[in-house]
Amino acid sequence: MAHKPEATVVSDLAESLVNGDPGPVGELFSGNGVAAPLISWTPCAADISSNPLDFLIEFWQSKRGNQKWPSAEMIDPVDLRPALGGLLVCEPTDNASDFRIRLYGSKLALEMGRDLTGTFISDFEPDSYITTFYLACYQAVVARGAPLFTRHAPSAKAYAVDIKRLLLPFGTSDSVTRILTGVDSVPRRPLGRPAWSKR
Repeated sequence: MAHKPEATVVSDLAESLVNGDPGPVGELFSGNGVAAPLISWTPCAADISSNPLDFLIEFWQSKRGNQKWPSAEMIDPVDLRPALGGLLVCEPTDNASDFRIRLYGSKLALEMGRDLTGTFISDFEPDSYITTFYLACYQAVVARGAPLFTRHAPSAKAYAVDIKRLLLPFGTSDSVTRILTGVDSVPRRPLGRPAWSKR
């Protein structure tokens, strides 16, 4: 039976990410037989090397102005068209213990073989280390209020061989209420095939 990642494990990983310590995440990945991910706070376009994600970091910076982060009202699909198919828009719930997926891009749905709109990050692959990592990343972005870039080569059962992710905070003057996530991946299989059972 599927179960959600343990809250304490996720929060401890999130704290290590906020503090700039990649060690615990590296241990999580190595314990599952995969290489540790690349993790970078407040990246610039040169750090990312991805056309859609480069566009997103520049978009976020331009909308932020002198604020800590842009208003959630700045998330407009028309403005985000160059990266729209690979976007998630997530909303923190239960004091950021989980995140509801309000928008799941069409390209991501095609690659995954399912549309995750309306579900939660914890529902992604409840028994997988990668869901623990993803939840920790979202919690860390809420806590630190800064863009987070990650890149990892997932297990052989995943839908992709290389996954780049850029998490961008949006919200009110004092809290993050949305996280816009861009995903740029290299699929392992032809698009449209049934999804792999594990990520």
